[in-house]
Amino acid sequence: MKSRNYVDKITYNVRETKEKNIKDVLKDFFAYYHIDANLNEDEIIAAWREITGELINKLTSKIYVQSNCLYVQVNSPALKHELMMVRTSVLEKIKAKLPTCDLRNIYIK
Repeated sequence: MKSRNYVDKITYNVRETKEKNIKDVLKDFFAYYHIDANLNEDEIIAAWREITGELINKLTSKIYVQSNCLYVQVNSPALKHELMMVRTSVLEKIKAKLPTCDLRNIYIK
């Protein structure tokens, strides 16, 4: 049997890697095991910020997605009331902008 030197061992054991974004890896993983996961939380939050504008973003203290619902916490009671009035239209705009999202409701706190 032929003995390999150190350089041959290194080049022999090198495997080719295909680098992927962690988001793409998780999407492939969930798709392979047929698990529904809302991986576009950042896209939903970005769409909310784009639709509502800069002023509302300044008065918003917390935004997150949980169980296919968007939760928004605001600092102003008057703003909370106004957002409660228009949340269905904002939800429709988010769904139009992101057709793959499964967002069901928006809760304003």
